[in-house]
Amino acid sequence: MQIKQLKQAIGPLWQSAMSIYCQVFPDWEREPVEALQHAVDDASSRCVVLYEGDCVYGVSLTELYPQHEFALLGYLFIAPERQGQGLGKQLCNELFAFFQQQQDLTWLLVEAETGPEAFYHKLGFSRFNIDYLSPHYDDMGSTPMALMSLSKAPNSLPSPQQLWDLVEHIFVQSYYLSSTDPRLNHQRDNILNKEAL
Repeated sequence: MQIKQLKQAIGPLWQSAMSIYCQVFPDWEREPVEALQHAVDDASSRCVVLYEGDCVYGVSLTELYPQHEFALLGYLFIAPERQGQGLGKQLCNELFAFFQQQQDLTWLLVEAETGPEAFYHKLGFSRFNIDYLSPHYDDMGSTPMALMSLSKAPNSLPSPQQLWDLVEHIFVQSYYLSSTDPRLNHQRDNILNKEAL
């Protein structure tokens, strides 16, 4: 099994990765493939694959926001037949090494449902003490998730205002929400009304 960063969203490895992506994620959680392709091509997202031959078995897609000092692990997925074999941890270790080398990134964030939350917790991520609702791509709904972070400075948490700035950026840039979307306003209230994160 080899590991490689795809600098362009073309070719058999990209096609294999997107095939698994469409198989693993439901419509509400799946960003349009064209948007992912554009983000990889313009280097605003990092796509790393675990593969053999032309077959991909694991993928991490990480959005980079150096101007806001954070990165978001948007997607980490493993081919169903290869799950439970440590491939997810291998991809995360590669991402952690990259994150530590980046002078302009302070936080690595991830959204996680219950099962993945335990996985990320074991790897060192901490959950923010907020009610976090991840917007859907295909309708006006939201799904409760844990918003988790890994910081270069141990026990360093953003202030509620800093966290809101990060989440607002995610909601606008990653989920394409407009400033008038009620999900944006609801999440802002959830974060800014908290006394401690």
